[in-house]
Amino acid sequence: MPKRDPCHVGAILLLWSLFFQTASAQAQKAPALGYVFPPTVRAGETTIVQLGGFDFTVDMQWFVHDESVRLHSQGPPGDYRIPPPPYWTGPRTSTAALPIPREVSAQCEVDANAPEGLVRWQVANANGASETAVLYVSRGSEIIESRSRDFPQKLSSLPIGISGRLSRLTEVDRYQLIAERDGMVSVDLMARRLGADFNGVVQVHDETGQMLADFADTLGLDGGVTFAARAGKAYTISLHDADFRGDRAYVYRLAISQAPRVITTIPAAGQRGTSIGMEFMGLGLSTGRPMFESVRQDVTFSTDLSLTSQRLTLPTAMGIAELDVPLSDVPEQVRGVGATDSAELSQMMTAPGAITGVMLPGAAEHRFRWNAEKDERWSVLLQSRAIGSRMDVSLEIRDPEGNRVADNDDLPGTTDAGMEFQALVSGLHTAVVRNLLTAALPSSAGGTAVDIYRLQLQRPPVDFSLSVPQRVALELGGKTELAVQAIRHGSFAGEIKVSIEGLPPGVTVPGAVTLPAGNNEVKLTLECAADAAVTAGVIQVRGTATIGDSEITRLAMATAAGNLSPRNSAAQTTSHILLAMTMPAPFAIQVIDRERQHDVHRGTTFLAELDIVRNEGFMGEIHLEMTAQQDRCRAGMRGGIVSVPPGQTKAFYPTFMPEWLGTELTRRIVIHGVAAIPDPKGNLRYVTKAGDARITMIMEGALLKLTAESSELTVVPGAVFEIPVSVSRSAKLPLATTIELIVPEEITGLLQAASVILPPDQDRGKLTITTVADPALAGPWSFTLKATSLQDNRWPVVSQTNVPVVFKEP
Repeated sequence: MPKRDPCHVGAILLLWSLFFQTASAQAQKAPALGYVFPPTVRAGETTIVQLGGFDFTVDMQWFVHDESVRLHSQGPPGDYRIPPPPYWTGPRTSTAALPIPREVSAQCEVDANAPEGLVRWQVANANGASETAVLYVSRGSEIIESRSRDFPQKLSSLPIGISGRLSRLTEVDRYQLIAERDGMVSVDLMARRLGADFNGVVQVHDETGQMLADFADTLGLDGGVTFAARAGKAYTISLHDADFRGDRAYVYRLAISQAPRVITTIPAAGQRGTSIGMEFMGLGLSTGRPMFESVRQDVTFSTDLSLTSQRLTLPTAMGIAELDVPLSDVPEQVRGVGATDSAELSQMMTAPGAITGVMLPGAAEHRFRWNAEKDERWSVLLQSRAIGSRMDVSLEIRDPEGNRVADNDDLPGTTDAGMEFQALVSGLHTAVVRNLLTAALPSSAGGTAVDIYRLQLQRPPVDFSLSVPQRVALELGGKTELAVQAIRHGSFAGEIKVSIEGLPPGVTVPGAVTLPAGNNEVKLTLECAADAAVTAGVIQVRGTATIGDSEITRLAMATAAGNLSPRNSAAQTTSHILLAMTMPAPFAIQVIDRERQHDVHRGTTFLAELDIVRNEGFMGEIHLEMTAQQDRCRAGMRGGIVSVPPGQTKAFYPTFMPEWLGTELTRRIVIHGVAAIPDPKGNLRYVTKAGDARITMIMEGALLKLTAESSELTVVPGAVFEIPVSVSRSAKLPLATTIELIVPEEITGLLQAASVILPPDQDRGKLTITTVADPALAGPWSFTLKATSLQDNRWPVVSQTNVPVVFKEP
């Protein structure tokens, strides 16, 4: 019977193929960003980092959104980073494939006065611009993960920041510390804030293996644990993904300190220039025990209008705890401790002003009243995530008759809520605060003593803000439109003049641009000269308007990517807009037979035939590359980088198909071409063009099978031992076979083995392995043996097997 792919049949196959061919035939491959490793760099130092990304070219431009941080590329992109086993086998083989990165080594220079926090970076080339990614600047002590297998890495002293990565499925990273004194130890995970799309699980075990504390990031907010430690005792901190996933992009930073944890304060913000007795809430603040406690301390808040928050320190018997508290310009109140949580009752609050409240378990909503006059405009902000709490809040405003006037669930980039509205009648208006997370769960599961919110009421100033896209692509000699949206605050409805700064040479905006009075959107036309240098640059959009007797200028803001768990919408915005000038590719890549299945033996290399269609006048070299985003590439299949010589119109793209691929599904790979083209100023730019179809294979039986003829071996470090091997070859493979040992990276140099070559008429041999007497070898290992034959003296046929070896002292 003919083979069928159960996932792609009939009309679905036809529609998908047509869509893919249409999209691919036109697509240039703009670069995309994945991660930085290590994800943390120190202020005042230069750190060598690996910048992981997708569809990189050698001519990329690098941009950092902070002048105190600089990236200097140290070479071209490296090889593809194919996910390692066990992605290749088992039930997850057919799950959605993560994009395949390549890495660029770079120097990251950080000024000594750089503040601690996240910094955005971005790349662009002649195919477009990436979204932003982030790295973290630290001013404390930092180390990089350096572990052997699942053994815990020993930490010398606290506080410490650890940059690590969950690089493969089932990986668990472990760290061991010995407490210097009795007290609380806090562990904080930063992963999603670094752009790593996993949900971490942090656990702490004592010397007996008993679990003392654990945290599972089920809400995708990052987080951590605090536990009581005793001087001289060892504790193991472990981290893994909640679903035991792993990938090179799963980077993280663990911050470990011997101090209690402050979670929030009441009130949750401080009014500038005031002094109050503030309640600090957290774990171990009073008794030093791992329980929720609160203490009070007098605090004086700064009058500096340039500050948005203030770092507060709380001395305790168990160490100094720190917390950044937002600064406000309105009186801060606290919801009464004895206030009822009945949904029918409400509390009066001062307006303008803010109030901090605690949503107890089982509470459905809280209500607050204030007096509003007819036609007054009010700005209402409801925060929980922004102040460190976990609530998913919603906000509703009701008029004196109980009618709904306005409501909001989520502001852009956060689950906090807010809006502006105009009172239609005079009287007491009501703000209804709800915790949607608690409402969606049984009362026993939702709500804790740290479910805190802050409600702020203000009269909005007469003002405006502007919003624009964060990336703009402009083709050489072409035009594009940049949409600028105005958000008008208070009663402002006037005219706004719009301008752009930082345009690259050759890019212009013809004529003056004005957003008319009352209008909320205008489109700027960007024009690129046909003889311009193709480059990228950061631009900024400004709006200027007359409000009262003053001329006010505001920078346009754009939504930035990279932080998957922002505290507030402001953390997701930037005034840096990346304009990338692009050039079209003067060629097309056509896959012969398009998406027809080709029978391919497992463990062999398939050569896909391609037509190279060149535009008139283009005869240059083209490189064929495997595209980063593949629909099925978890199973270890891979292509390389193939050069198509100048003028050539036919090519073959080799794709290696591992022996473990199943025969029940088709396998597909997506490719694109890259060529160096001079721009009008003579600068070489590397342009890309996607292939017009996927290369499609269906698996046949393997031609080569390697077997290790031994069970688990027990070896003394420093000894010489042998592993008997045998190969089975198909009659289609009358070739010599080379068998080699692949040494795990952690013990490179501690053992070696000369390769064994089996002639076509020989199927058995022995691999002799020489070891070094080094304690690093101790314990169980799994060595990989690899057998390779070369078809046409070039294309590999490969089989692999694993051999368990245990090293122990005699």
